[in-house]
Amino acid sequence: MHPTSRLIRSSSAARPRVLLVDDHQGVVERVSALLADDFDVAGVASDGRQAIDLASRIAPDLVVLDINMPGLDGFQTKRELDRAGSRAPIVFLSALEDDEHAVAAFRCGGRGYVLKPRVARDLPDALEHVLHGRLFVPSLTALFELTTGGGHAVLLHRDAGSFLDGLAAFLDTALRRGDALCVISSEDAREGLTRQLRDAGWDIGGPSGHTRCLVMDAAAALSRFMRNGLPDAALLAEILSELDQYRRAATQKAESRLIVCGNMSESLIADGDPAAAIALEHQWNSLTRGFPFLTLCGYSASCLHDCVPEIWSNTCLEHWAVSHAADL
Repeated sequence: MHPTSRLIRSSSAARPRVLLVDDHQGVVERVSALLADDFDVAGVASDGRQAIDLASRIAPDLVVLDINMPGLDGFQTKRELDRAGSRAPIVFLSALEDDEHAVAAFRCGGRGYVLKPRVARDLPDALEHVLHGRLFVPSLTALFELTTGGGHAVLLHRDAGSFLDGLAAFLDTALRRGDALCVISSEDAREGLTRQLRDAGWDIGGPSGHTRCLVMDAAAALSRFMRNGLPDAALLAEILSELDQYRRAATQKAESRLIVCGNMSESLIADGDPAAAIALEHQWNSLTRGFPFLTLCGYSASCLHDCVPEIWSNTCLEHWAVSHAADL
């Protein structure tokens, strides 16, 4: 079972109403069938003008909007929907896999971006996340481009290699932009990431490692602030203050960001303590507000398989954006 299918919605809640906009009949039929169990496809439009008219009549909860259409394209349709007073969040649907189009979709006001080759795997999840106020982002590099300050995002992956490939590219971009990094992870993830970043030309790890990259062991970090099975807010706040001092010293710029990535919460779940993992996500989310920290939490699908359904839902509640690795 895909872990994100475990997002919890009340069984008594009405199915969210979706307006589906695409000029290809085959896509319309496929997506309508895909959403039928959990959503009410209340309207279908084949172009932007029809979408604007239908939105005013059916008041959808969500809009699935193709980008490349005759007449008004998806971005133009989004702007016209806004002018017409529609408040339904938009999930863009596209065959365009480059980050440039994905970033443009979010800057246009979209809340999700789903690639057509991945529609069966990603669209229902994207709609659920967007319905609950989160962004659904197709890649880590697109996520990086979207954020100019802080944030708290989660990456779900199946294979460790795929996770490290995406994360290494993400951190390489951050280093090239002048940000500071803090990697807090298990030994195998640290070694794999260090190796990939060295291959990309960055001297990471060891006593002579890059001054803008701090590498920490997840278990050692947890031991500093976990007390009686739960994170101690005061101790965690002290660590965050230290990290902010490191950010300023490493970048020599007060406005530069710290990119924090790791799997401490995943480690807690693997040790049989999901309640502590959720508590850590909640405290980290609360305490990092106001800091220019972009935090990326990695979760493997396997670590969630044996957990109660609320774990994934509660994890997502503490993040403002969700991304899936390509291997899911």
